[in-house]
Amino acid sequence: MSFFNRRTIARTVIQLVGVAAYCLLLAGPGGTQPDAADMVRRLKAQAYRAYYGVEQPVNHALALQLYRQAAERGDAEAQFITGGMLYQGQGTDPDRRGGFKWLLKAAEQGKVTPESLAIIGAMYLRGSAVPQNFLEAKRWLTDAADKGNLAAQNDLAYLYYNGLGGERDYTRALELYEKAALQGDVMAQANTGLMYATGTGTDTDKARGYAWYSLAASRGNATAAINRNNLMMHMSWEELNRAQNLSLELYRRVENMAQPKPIAPEPPAQPQK
Repeated sequence: MSFFNRRTIARTVIQLVGVAAYCLLLAGPGGTQPDAADMVRRLKAQAYRAYYGVEQPVNHALALQLYRQAAERGDAEAQFITGGMLYQGQGTDPDRRGGFKWLLKAAEQGKVTPESLAIIGAMYLRGSAVPQNFLEAKRWLTDAADKGNLAAQNDLAYLYYNGLGGERDYTRALELYEKAALQGDVMAQANTGLMYATGTGTDTDKARGYAWYSLAASRGNATAAINRNNLMMHMSWEELNRAQNLSLELYRRVENMAQPKPIAPEPPAQPQK
């Protein structure tokens, strides 16, 4: 037997022993079985303690098992946490398919964050872990984008720009790209520059197009740098001066924008009692 197999078996045995011990703790006084709601509450409380290491070593693998048990009993919060842990690989190897499943179940019960909504929409958009469906993608991404999620704004803009799941809407695409651009997304900055420079979804504005190109180029986007230099050849000195002043204004705005939050699978700050 290889070292890897012995180690894997030992780890599995330890986890099973841990679960068995927690099952004893979950039983009611005198070994009586708690009702369904009480069982979920106890599972989540013990999962919280394992996750954060309250009066015991941190054990994300055990926390995930316990949260999954609560999730399988229909608890939306446990479904959300289970989905987040699986998606990010906390307590297990990353499992985006399993993460999507539980995040979707939680979302259908109203337990969401902008980040989880964006993940669900993105997976429908790309056909990852679920069959591709532009209408479903637009449904979830719209909610996430309205809540300010950068990734969702980018993906939703792509749908509108290309007319996927409905008619093309360049004006709406530009609005979304610009929101994402102001949050610091380099590709969105380059796309916003392109739309202003070419008058797509708006009147042609070379100065604004140059400014967005220049901002994206300063963050390493080579295509934006080429487009900026090409556009500059067709601008007057007056336009160029305005464009460069505008690029500095945009730079300051972007630098002051709050950074987007990652998906948060963590349990609540305090365990439920």
